[in-house]
Amino acid sequence: MQILAEVHPKSKREKLKGEINALQSFDGFDIPDSPLGLPSVLPSSIGVMIREELGDNKRIIVNQRLLDVNELFVNSLSYTARAFNFDIAFTKGDKPKIGKEVGYLSSEEAVNIAKNIGIKAGMMLSLRKSENEISARIESNADFFLALHFSEDKIKTLRRNVIPYIIVKTEKNKEIIKEITQPTIDENKVYDVLAELDGYCDAVLLSSPGDLEFLKRFSKKS
Repeated sequence: MQILAEVHPKSKREKLKGEINALQSFDGFDIPDSPLGLPSVLPSSIGVMIREELGDNKRIIVNQRLLDVNELFVNSLSYTARAFNFDIAFTKGDKPKIGKEVGYLSSEEAVNIAKNIGIKAGMMLSLRKSENEISARIESNADFFLALHFSEDKIKTLRRNVIPYIIVKTEKNKEIIKEITQPTIDENKVYDVLAELDGYCDAVLLSSPGDLEFLKRFSKKS
């Protein structure tokens, strides 16, 4: 089972490079596009940096928001992803803090564009939806799904191509975590949860908002 780390875009190149190297024992990375609708470094540029620093063996997922883009951008991103061996996960995303929404392109349409160019493409899957809604989503054309609203009681409902998005609560980030509407896993339980997940899915994604040190500690133990 792959263990992926979430890397948030940062404007300082050397700081970002240091973070990537500190997390190099992870199997790969997920890079969100303009989190919270705020401008940031493009995920594809960070993906290229990861390739330069760590080589071609790491899985890289560009987590691309769709509210701000059209087919031309998705096509261009897909060619970039093919050139540098990235996967792409499409999401609607938060409303942009700068400029106007585009917003007409669905995740399903974006996945089809990327797959036609030869990219492994995925989309979001909310585990708080009904079983029928989850099944319908999984039957789509996506290659994989990033599973939001993951909790321990959902483990046995997962399929191999569903990647649980695990938000880790630590002593350092517990106040930040209070602002997040998704379930969290206490840092002391993470290894136990991962051991259980190993029999159900091919990859997991770890995020510890506001506490990069947790991922660094975890990386050293992995």
